Amino acid sequence: MSSTQLQQLVERLLYEGESETLDFKRQQYPFVKATNEEKAEILKDILAFANAWRRSDAYILVGVREVKGGKSTVVGVSEHLEDASLQEFVNSKTQRPVRFSYQACTCEDKSVGVFCIPVQDRPVFLKCDFGGLKKNVVYIRRGTSTAEANPDEITKMGEFDSGVSKSSPELEWFFLNKET
Repeated sequence: MSSTQLQQLVERLLYEGESETLDFKRQQYPFVKATNEEKAEILKDILAFANAWRRSDAYILVGVREVKGGKSTVVGVSEHLEDASLQEFVNSKTQRPVRFSYQACTCEDKSVGVFCIPVQDRPVFLKCDFGGLKKNVVYIRRGTSTAEANPDEITKMGEFDSGVSKSSPELEWFFLNKET
């Protein structure tokens, strides 16, 4: 996405509230020289959005303070994370690759970080425990919060994503005239 397109997207998102497709973070996620517990926060958020029930891309805007019922405020961040390092970190922890990106953007003369998490195959979960997060647990975004998915939700993810239908099987009978 070009810098102009990204800037226009961020400006539009500032008028929306947090949801299954949008989250605002005032401060940058701790990453470089961070503890595993601190890094687990970014991992949990990315997994929750990857597993969320949605039809469009999800975004995390870093350097933005939410204003409920109004335009959110750009506070900016002083440093940005490196996309390649984030990709390597997240995808080394999960059972399948997670598609996402991180880009820096200027909005209202301040620097904002933008995570984009497209719709993808689910569920995605951790291969091993990490910083307070549990392996084999599916984290999911529900409204404005993150939770652990229950078994029914996980089953529906597989059915929905694979196109499996719960409809009954159909059987057709054809009779042939043995003389013709």
